[in-house]
Amino acid sequence: MKKHDTVKIGWIMVAGLLSGMNVFSQASLTTDTVKLDEVVVTATKTLRNLKEVPARISIIRSSLIESTPVMQVDDILRYTAGINVNRTSGIYSQRPMVTLRGLSGDEQSRTLVLVNGVPVNTSDEGGVNWNRINPFDIERIEVFKGPGSSLYGNNAMGGVINIITKKPAKPQEIYGAAGYGTFNTLRQDLNIRVRTNKGYYGTVSQYFIKSDGYNNITEEKRSPYDIARSLEEIGVSARAGFDKSKWFNWELQYDVFRDKRGEGYQIYAPEGCYRNFSTDLFRGNLKGGDDKTQYDLNLFYQLEHYYDINEKLKGTNYSRYDVNSLREDMGALLNMNRELFKNNTLTGGLEIKQGSINGGDYYQTPRKINDSTQVYDTIYNAGTISTIAGYIQDEHAFFDNKIRLIVGLRYDRITFSEGKYKSTDPWNTVPELKDHTWAELSPRLGLRFNLINKLSAYLSYSHGFRASILDDLTRTGWMWVGPKYANPELGPESLNNYEIGLDVIPVNRMKIAASAYYAVGNDFLYYVSTGDSLYGRPIYIRENVTNVTIKGAEAEMAYEITKGLYFMAHYTFCDAKIDKFTERPELESKYLKYSPKHTASASLFWKNKIVNTSVRGFYKSEQFSDDANTAKLDSYFTMDVMLSKQILQNFIVTLDIQDVFDNQHMETGEYISPGRLINGRIAFRF
Repeated sequence: MKKHDTVKIGWIMVAGLLSGMNVFSQASLTTDTVKLDEVVVTATKTLRNLKEVPARISIIRSSLIESTPVMQVDDILRYTAGINVNRTSGIYSQRPMVTLRGLSGDEQSRTLVLVNGVPVNTSDEGGVNWNRINPFDIERIEVFKGPGSSLYGNNAMGGVINIITKKPAKPQEIYGAAGYGTFNTLRQDLNIRVRTNKGYYGTVSQYFIKSDGYNNITEEKRSPYDIARSLEEIGVSARAGFDKSKWFNWELQYDVFRDKRGEGYQIYAPEGCYRNFSTDLFRGNLKGGDDKTQYDLNLFYQLEHYYDINEKLKGTNYSRYDVNSLREDMGALLNMNRELFKNNTLTGGLEIKQGSINGGDYYQTPRKINDSTQVYDTIYNAGTISTIAGYIQDEHAFFDNKIRLIVGLRYDRITFSEGKYKSTDPWNTVPELKDHTWAELSPRLGLRFNLINKLSAYLSYSHGFRASILDDLTRTGWMWVGPKYANPELGPESLNNYEIGLDVIPVNRMKIAASAYYAVGNDFLYYVSTGDSLYGRPIYIRENVTNVTIKGAEAEMAYEITKGLYFMAHYTFCDAKIDKFTERPELESKYLKYSPKHTASASLFWKNKIVNTSVRGFYKSEQFSDDANTAKLDSYFTMDVMLSKQILQNFIVTLDIQDVFDNQHMETGEYISPGRLINGRIAFRF
């Protein structure tokens, strides 16, 4: 279906919806956002009101997700202050990036992502497969901004995003939906939740997406081999649990995700270049407690089978290699807290985690060595990274909870071992993969002040760090910068963050939250040219060489204008620069790439008797796409609209229009966004 035909069909659907609907109902937007006493758990690993936490926390509830034009969960995150989302090809993106506080938009591993309290970042390349997280199965998302390493350790250098999925509240809940939209996109959802009066419950959440896709290469750069990116994916999440015990509440979770994502390039391979991110996740949870003491134990195992077909043509030379890798992550996370005195709580925990990679590049075309000899190259890498950590945190309230002090400290011992590398490819040098161990202390200090009614302020200092990903420790080969060497000597990078924040309710039903921070990064991990070359291209290596400074400010506002009319807005300023780079002084004072200086959004939600309407606008300023700041991506503005109506008591009809004005833009130097997307959806609830 052509794009302009889809647009016409979309507007016909709008006319039909407006003329044919006569009953009104919708899951309403909660006004909890304008309260100071909303309860969160991520910032302290204890249940705390927002006004008790000396940090900046943003909360995204299911009602807001359901009122937003959204295909993937990160679509909703870009409307949150301090978050930078890089999904340049829309739902067709292979590995979207969601980062916090300006720490480079191409480094997902600096932001820790949790699903129901367990990490889903892979140890191999630090990424998160956002495509496999079902937005219609989310109860809420808690975004903890700024270093969270004092509680969460590695990967929490920029902050923590904790996604909490839905549990059944009724004996039976059924949700189903089917949708169709631009580029012949089909989506189907089915969620079933049951609960008994004895405390047993179970959920099954399933979705399926298939789309013909679009060509994301600009016309002036397009070759005869560039074709439409496409996708087909299915995800299933099943949970069973019991929550009526005092000390022994349990839950088991098993997630399955399978996909096939066309890369938009085809020469001879029957289906062109494509990738699979087949993922299985198991989680077991045991928790309980009384008024004084609580514990929470999570066991998890995640296996991602990554498969990738690559083919290239340079002149008349054709080559193809297939990537086949197994990425394993597992661990045990124990958290305990006890109220020692009336206004004093002690939290502590232990963590054991291990991640590994076992994979390689397998060439399907031979390389000629001489007139009589050819070889099919194989590049193999493996390695394991293990973490043993312990932490303790003390919370103390003074003067009738008007002042709250939090002091925390975490110790991480990280070991790299079992590094292996084999290659028939003619690299000039192959680094020795030897075992190594690093240790890190991560302190945190915070003060929260609640001296005036409807006004709360905080001050904080926090230390964050990130150990290297396995890909940089073990893999000599090709990646997005070109050829690169492994470097098993890499140590952790660190960040010291100083922050001040304010929450105020100036008038009834309005809340304003603002923060300012200054961060200094040491031993920042950066790719550096080695001086060697391969096939005429420079070979890089990751090094701990760079110091950076990041200055930023964020502001969010939520206002319930009148009953049924709700307004939200955010603005983010971030100045992230390389401060010192001894090996490459020409990069000093340059901005970190993919780190925009300004982002802003404004949203209006209107619940009325005709059709429920959501309008969301988003702006991102220009950003650099290279280290030397010579390549710049233009700023852009997009607007999304959602119209919905409940009919026949249990059915909801929805029309989503993303990028209403068709402002195609680029978030990388190569790929252009899909532009306007229109999706119609019919859902039912029982």
